[in-house]
Amino acid sequence: MSDTLFDKLKSLSLYPMHMPGHKRNTDILGNSLPYGIDITEITDFDDLHCASGVIDDIQRRLAAFYGAKKSFLLVNGSTCGIMAAAVALCSFGDKIIAARNCHRSVYKAVELYNLSPDWVTPPFDTAAGIFTSVTAEAIEKAIERTPDAKAVIITSPTYEGVISDTEKIAKVCESHGIPLICDEAHGAHFPLFCTSRAVGDISVTSLHKTLPCLTQVACLNIFSDKVDTERIAETLQMFETSSPSYVLMASADRCMTLLEKGGKELAQRHTKRLEHFYKAAENLEHLYIKNSENCDKSRIVICCENTDISGRELFDRLRRDLDIECEMASMRYVVALTSICDSDEGLLRLENALAAIDKSLLKAQCTPLPDMCAPKVCKTAYEAQKCEKTLISLGDSIGRVCGEYVWAYPPGVPVIAPGEVITAEAVQSITEMRRARLSVISRDEEKILILK
Repeated sequence: MSDTLFDKLKSLSLYPMHMPGHKRNTDILGNSLPYGIDITEITDFDDLHCASGVIDDIQRRLAAFYGAKKSFLLVNGSTCGIMAAAVALCSFGDKIIAARNCHRSVYKAVELYNLSPDWVTPPFDTAAGIFTSVTAEAIEKAIERTPDAKAVIITSPTYEGVISDTEKIAKVCESHGIPLICDEAHGAHFPLFCTSRAVGDISVTSLHKTLPCLTQVACLNIFSDKVDTERIAETLQMFETSSPSYVLMASADRCMTLLEKGGKELAQRHTKRLEHFYKAAENLEHLYIKNSENCDKSRIVICCENTDISGRELFDRLRRDLDIECEMASMRYVVALTSICDSDEGLLRLENALAAIDKSLLKAQCTPLPDMCAPKVCKTAYEAQKCEKTLISLGDSIGRVCGEYVWAYPPGVPVIAPGEVITAEAVQSITEMRRARLSVISRDEEKILILK
């Protein structure tokens, strides 16, 4: 009989350069979770969907931490918060403006409510294969094209830690009276490292991704009086379980206690670790660490486009040969996620591992990847899902209208979506991602679903 999930978890020994943010660091967090506190809504233990006691206390502390007017604790991850926010601000069939590199939860909200999106595609680094920042100018132009949009949705930071100027974007949206939703799922830790920031009217953040919280714990933060908090509460009940886990909510409680008592000190220690790591990484000859001003330094993006190794191969070598499990692999980079729960030894292990691998690599010619432009939209995703479909060869699909989502997961950003015209660039991207052994989610490996 093979090992159970519990057996596998007990025997796991790889160093975790990946989610969740607690990094299994029981030296900091203790061993008190979970069975002894796994209950339901019994007397004196409050109700997440009508919080007025101990759960509401957590929400007030979250609001204080994020500087929000109101915070909702989430136990279905940021996905339910993103969908609830979009549905709360829009009516069926409305128009929205959204960054093309948004998470699939945005696409699902678009599909569910038959929304018509004006996609804003951030510049794409065709060498490394990474979307760069959404600009305020691009949002301004989109609003000029779609002045009746009911919301603007962007992702900042992205899976690769790329940060957009949300303060400028928020001002643009405010000047036009359009609410801004910021998918800040990967930026839960930002208040520990940033003295001031603006994220528009609503932000949704995954505590579990970069803070010491159990997987699925997130929160939705409201910063503006323009947002109807009662409507948000209603839409959250559409997308969130009616049986919320007290284990998960207790981990949010523990997380906030840790941050309130020693978060700044833990952040300062981690900043020093990262400074040492980035300084050492300057000695790499072939690999390099993405390190620009608009990037989250705690999310280490290891680029390998000018070497004879792919992102997947680099990921596998770190895991197989050096006992380091990273967060994700793409065609030309690997993401190693760090948090305040990392140790000096953990960062040093990654530093030494990269130095050893770097010495074994050779330079290689970098050819540009296909540009990730937003394809032409013929039908909304909602309309496309109602149409008859058929599977055809991926190579024969150029010019046809797509009938499914195709995306690499992670990060969960579609290459093509239902109702969009399939381009040669999209086919090339899908083919190259599969060739690079990335996890490409679609109906069939060799074929694609199209509208008849």
